[in-house]
Amino acid sequence: MCNLQYEVVQRRNAEEMSPSGRVPFIKCGAFLISELEPLMSFLENKGISLSGDLDTLTKSDMRAYMSLMNTVLANAELYVTWVDRDTYNQVTKPRNSSVHPWPLGWILTAKKRRRVLKRLGALNWLDKSVQQVYEEVDSCCTALSERLDDNKYFFGDKPTELDAVVFAHIFTILTTPLPNNQFAATVRCYPKLVDHCMRIEKEYFSENKTEVRAMLEN
Repeated sequence: MCNLQYEVVQRRNAEEMSPSGRVPFIKCGAFLISELEPLMSFLENKGISLSGDLDTLTKSDMRAYMSLMNTVLANAELYVTWVDRDTYNQVTKPRNSSVHPWPLGWILTAKKRRRVLKRLGALNWLDKSVQQVYEEVDSCCTALSERLDDNKYFFGDKPTELDAVVFAHIFTILTTPLPNNQFAATVRCYPKLVDHCMRIEKEYFSENKTEVRAMLEN
C-alpha cells in the first residue's frame, strides 16, 4: 500500500529471528522490525505513512479500531487456532510442526501452545466458551462494518493502516479451511467487510491465483 519495494524470504527459524518472536518481520538495512506499530513508527520517521493526511482526531479514531482488532479478532484467532482441540490437532499442530523434523516440530509446537495459552489466560480469554468467542467476533465485525458504511475504505478513498490490518485478519479467516467453519461464517454475515477484503486483494495482490478469490467469494 505504501508502494515500497520488498522481497519475501521464507525461513524455518523466522520466529527465532524476529525481535518480538512473532512473524512476519522486516529487515531494512541494519534494522529488524516486527509487528505493525513498530513498523508504522519506523516508516513515519522516514516520512512514509498511509494516514499522514488524517487529522489528529481521525487518527485517534483509526487507532481505536486497530486496538479493537488486536483485542478481539487477534485473540479470537489465537483461541480458535490453539485452544480449540479439533483445530489444534487437525490444522495447527501439523502445520506448525511441519518445518522441523520429528520430534522437534512437536516439541516446539507444544512450547508455543503453552505460551499462547498463558497469554490468553492473562487476558481472561481462556474463561470464554467458543460460542462466547464467536459472539465477540460478531460484535467486532458489526462495529467495523458500521464504520466502513458505503465507503471504499474506512476513512475515505485511500487505504490506511486500519484497512491493512482488517484485510490481513479477514483474508486469513476467509481463506483458511478449519474443521469448524463458524469463524468464517460469522465474518461472511458482513458483506461490506468481505467486499472490502476482495477489493484490497484485487488492487494490491492481483498476482495471486484465481483460486484465492474463489475462496473469498464462497
